[in-house]
Amino acid sequence: MKTWKVALLAAALAIIVAGPVLAQNAVKGVTTDVHAEKGDFNVLGGIGYGWRGFGVSGGVEYIFQKFDIPGFPLTMGVMGLAGLDFGSGFDVSAAGMATLHWGLKAYKDFPEFLRKFDWYMGLGLGVGIIPFGFGMSSGGGVSYYVNEKLAIDLHSFYVNHVVGGASGVGGTIGIRYKL
Repeated sequence: MKTWKVALLAAALAIIVAGPVLAQNAVKGVTTDVHAEKGDFNVLGGIGYGWRGFGVSGGVEYIFQKFDIPGFPLTMGVMGLAGLDFGSGFDVSAAGMATLHWGLKAYKDFPEFLRKFDWYMGLGLGVGIIPFGFGMSSGGGVSYYVNEKLAIDLHSFYVNHVVGGASGVGGTIGIRYKL
């Protein structure tokens, strides 16, 4: 589990460090192309490991806004996730959140391999159904687009159940498919 956290932290730091460098090249070699385009509806699912053991998760996401910031194209959406954990017990959790995407597709000077990455993060509310609890949910991930519709997705979300004393976190590897 610590490996997932370290990997996501390293990815977040890379984005923070790369931001100013990419902004310097904003005028040349950058388009407004994004993987998560306004109006896209995605389904995602996969298997993962969390505090309570192995599990499965799935969700949907709708992209409703595109920000045309020169050299830094961003899109915003809403995502709903649900997970089942089979470990020391049986746990069910769900989260609804706003998401923000930043993809490398717009950077035409980058190698093709790098342009297939789309980074995202989310913030919203989470609920534990079994055991019951609710609170803030946050997390993020990265998608690697195999083609225009299908991506390999790696994400981790933290559901902090304030009421009921439960909380859950899970790292998931799966797929994302654009309908």
